[in-house]
Amino acid sequence: MDYRSGRSAMVLYACSDAGETLRGFVAGRGARQLDRAVSAGARWIRFAPTPDPRRELDRLLEGFIERFGSPPISNAGAGRRTPGAKGDEDTP
Repeated sequence: MDYRSGRSAMVLYACSDAGETLRGFVAGRGARQLDRAVSAGARWIRFAPTPDPRRELDRLLEGFIERFGSPPISNAGAGRRTPGAKGDEDTP
């Protein structure tokens, strides 16, 4: 994918809720996000457990934005906020 400051294969960063399984996320509330990412060209899912999924997601998105100048294409959709934006502390 072409981004403002380079190219990356990353299409979407997402996270499960603490205590939610990957299977639960993929089959449940994450299904729509993943469908959009596949439509945008995603072909692989990488998963890594972490004790604080939301904080890790914010860290990954911030690093991506710093490096490429915008969020991954499927994170830039309507209603999405960039990490650190006003009101993010209330985002589930």
